[in-house]
Amino acid sequence: MLVRGVRLRLLVPGPPHLSLRRAIAINAYGDAAAAVTPARLAGDPARFLGFRRAGVDAPQALAGIAVETLIDWLLLATAATILGIALADTAAAGVRHLVALATGPRARLFVGLVLALAAASAALARWYRRRLPAAVTTSIAATGRCARRLGWSTVLRASLLTATSMTLRTAILPVLAAGHAGSLASLILGSFALLYGQLLLPTPAGVGAVELGFVGGFAGTLSAAAVAALLVAWRVYTLIVPAALGALLLADAASRASNPRYSSSNSEKVRSQP
Repeated sequence: MLVRGVRLRLLVPGPPHLSLRRAIAINAYGDAAAAVTPARLAGDPARFLGFRRAGVDAPQALAGIAVETLIDWLLLATAATILGIALADTAAAGVRHLVALATGPRARLFVGLVLALAAASAALARWYRRRLPAAVTTSIAATGRCARRLGWSTVLRASLLTATSMTLRTAILPVLAAGHAGSLASLILGSFALLYGQLLLPTPAGVGAVELGFVGGFAGTLSAAAVAALLVAWRVYTLIVPAALGALLLADAASRASNPRYSSSNSEKVRSQP
């Protein structure tokens, strides 16, 4: 979360200049909104509103989000290709195992529920797209100019920070499961797939499909109780902690905005600026 905050400050340089705390808060807003909406659709709009509350112009905010998204997808595609080639046998074995699990008689009801949830989430996502804030559709030309002003050196540094963040997040599951289950290669591949496969799933936080993949990946190596405990711990670190931080920071910002003393203090600061 700290690395992502530093990256956000690079991609949205201001004015106004975002503090590290504010950058972490904006990302946390997005994490909280993405965790509870189909296909993570509310994540970027929530961050956009966080930028606007911080006084960042709409084109600059959208440029930062767009460049960040482009970097994310390019690095994800690269990492997926490298892992797929380097760990091809592990990946193929994992896919065969999951297919066998999903088509087995014991999993049919669960798979049916997951598919129903995915269909409902896709419908909600389509409904939500039509109701995105109108400010998000700001001038494409102005956004492009802001993106070009970032420069290649800034984009390169942001890419290095993105790679660092992805590596650290992927390492959470291998650290939690160290010495208990699976080879390191299978844990790294499984962690990457579970984390970033959520971006392609319509259900909020990949609910259903992620749990199926998690249980399938550890079936036969851990007891049911151990798998459940590991799943809960992994969800806490990768989902609940960032979302909870976003909710707390948003509540704090709302309480500060509604506090007359805080609002008047801010007004005096604004009036005193040249």
